[in-house]
Amino acid sequence: MRTRHAAAITALLLTLTGCFSGGDEHGPTPADPTKLDDAAQLACDDFMKRFDSAETEQTRTDLADKVNKWAQDSGTDRIAKKAAAFARSSEAGPDAWKMGGDAFAQACTDAGWKL
Repeated sequence: MRTRHAAAITALLLTLTGCFSGGDEHGPTPADPTKLDDAAQLACDDFMKRFDSAETEQTRTDLADKVNKWAQDSGTDRIAKKAAAFARSSEAGPDAWKMGGDAFAQACTDAGWKL
């Protein structure tokens, strides 16, 4: 009886450990969170392709929403955080937009984004 009880507890602990490791609600954590994962790559690609041409508030908001949507699924350090700040800047005017964009671009290049 005691052996079965110990085996059941061990199995339960192993199951729970598997449930709570290896990622979060946004998907698996990349092997190296300082490097671009797929979601961060897509966010950075969209940003770099469209940032300079987003001249109106609507195009800025559309781009920021798209970039932020991809970035929130990323496990890459700083990408999700900088994308959220970039999205907030999209309605704050051209100066805030530029600063938010510069910070997001830096996060992309720091993580290894290349054209």
